Amino acid sequence: MVPDHGWVDTLNHKWDLGIVKEEACKFSELKLQAETEQRPHKVSFYVDKSKAQEVTKELSRRFEKRGLDVKIIYSGGMDLDILPQGAGKGQALAYLLKKLKTEGKLPVNTLACGDSGNDAELFSIPDVYGVMVSNAQEELLKWHAENAKDNPKVIHAKERCASGIIEAIGHFKLGPNLSPRDVSDFLECKTENVNLGHEVVKFFLFYERWRRGEVENCEAYTASLKASCVSIVT
Repeated sequence: MVPDHGWVDTLNHKWDLGIVKEEACKFSELKLQAETEQRPHKVSFYVDKSKAQEVTKELSRRFEKRGLDVKIIYSGGMDLDILPQGAGKGQALAYLLKKLKTEGKLPVNTLACGDSGNDAELFSIPDVYGVMVSNAQEELLKWHAENAKDNPKVIHAKERCASGIIEAIGHFKLGPNLSPRDVSDFLECKTENVNLGHEVVKFFLFYERWRRGEVENCEAYTASLKASCVSIVT
């Protein structure tokens, strides 16, 4: 792992870990989460849902008074994270996309996937597709209803967990969203974005079926595989 110094500089702006811990620990309502959940630029607590809004408001006032610029994110009905204003999943994604573009490596398509409140800002990044899985938490669904209900690039999937992500890949036509092992007829399995790994798996499955004598229209399948390979190379 190599640190990105440009991103670290962004996080350090008006951030002081010592002051954050000092002020937050004055609130008896906050219970510090395990050490594994803490970061140099993130302090995480548990707080009862009934106290979250009141504590967040007072914490923000105290941090501002001490010259810090932070954001407080409440999610999952119990988790409260304190981060630099420039931090967060959305800002990290925007920074990464900008850096990749500068280096001439901008992805063709980007899909942001989420299930809790701290994922909301991912869906605000321009030119990024977004999916909230069907079992997304209440605060994320509320955010979607208030901010992204009419955004065609952000959907609330009908499927749960990883199945919701697979659903979104198919919905936005970002690539194959069906395992090759579940395809009964490869000639009917066409995608707009050809994926090398997917085609390799298709080839070996075709080879297995051919050896077992299960392929009746061998020439047509072979031609289809060749065409896919040519598309990948070009």
